[in-house]
Amino acid sequence: MIKYSVIVPFHSNLNLLTLCIDSLLKTLDPSESEIIIVDNNANGSQIDPDWKLGKHCKIVTRPWNLMYPKAINLGVEYAQGEFLIFCDADICVTNQVHKALTEELALDGIGYASAKLLNITTGNLLEFGITSSYYNFPHPYAGRPRDFALIQKNHNPLAACAACSAIKRSLFIDVGGFDEKLVHSYSDIDLCLRLRDRQYKTVCVAEAVAYHCGASTQGSGMGASLKEDTKGIFMSKHEHIPVQIGEYIHTACEHFLKQFRLTQKDYFILDCTTIANPETYLDTVISDLDVCEVGRHRCPASLRDACEIDFLNFIPYQIRNYRIPLLYFVDNFLSAQGNRLWKYCRQDFDDIVIDRQANVELLRNI
Repeated sequence: MIKYSVIVPFHSNLNLLTLCIDSLLKTLDPSESEIIIVDNNANGSQIDPDWKLGKHCKIVTRPWNLMYPKAINLGVEYAQGEFLIFCDADICVTNQVHKALTEELALDGIGYASAKLLNITTGNLLEFGITSSYYNFPHPYAGRPRDFALIQKNHNPLAACAACSAIKRSLFIDVGGFDEKLVHSYSDIDLCLRLRDRQYKTVCVAEAVAYHCGASTQGSGMGASLKEDTKGIFMSKHEHIPVQIGEYIHTACEHFLKQFRLTQKDYFILDCTTIANPETYLDTVISDLDVCEVGRHRCPASLRDACEIDFLNFIPYQIRNYRIPLLYFVDNFLSAQGNRLWKYCRQDFDDIVIDRQANVELLRNI
């Protein structure tokens, strides 16, 4: 009897697909599971038609690019299992991920379960839940090491990434599957919100760990413009999304204060973010850390989620010489890495970096 149906949508990048399937074959019992690869680019498919995968593996082909939600929904039409496991073709699962996910679905009120996703290069956190900051959907504590204290327990976010996730097949069908109009992103958040309307929670499972490459397809049309269009469709469906980021900021500030005692309370704020509502974050952090804002300078970075910001050439020199601590608000706290000379100039102060993923950390520790 089939218990687990693993749906793997595939467009391109055979190297990663073979890694994905190899990792699934190592952890799945073929007597109770099936793997359904939805090859939705068959005209340009890289899959060898003679690929021997075993009787419990199927390849469903279509000669055009279905886009993610439609590819998943098609795979579900062929599924027989009690549980659906959605697994992107650029995922590498660790042992027994499918069981860790589906065990949570047996609990009352749990409708959807998602894994802890790690960066394939650094091993740091990519995604362990999705929350809302009104305009955007941050990934709490993204960029932190795998052993970071705040990602060691299950939690119930607003939504979660579908890249390695699970849901009961009957519930997925009953709720209408993924919305096929949401062709680039947001289909997973949309699913979680529709489940939430039915009083089902989403859970992120700390023991379910997978590596995720992300943005690995080629020639699929998945770009910034398509994502922007899709977000417009998504937002028109959900007018009243609760702002949940504050819960994660509170937790991060509490964790920070358990580790560090701030000797000075006066802070000058440097807002380097690209977001529309920085006060949502800054007001909460200032209150939770019990610091006093003595001034603020806004100098937004030119790129959303920049990997690196050169503070020495980006921040006005007068601020470098301020004799009080600085609080930097950036999109991505890891953009403060490096900056050795700047950190040397600021070594006498407890400068703090916060980011839109609710990370709070001393500058010297980044």
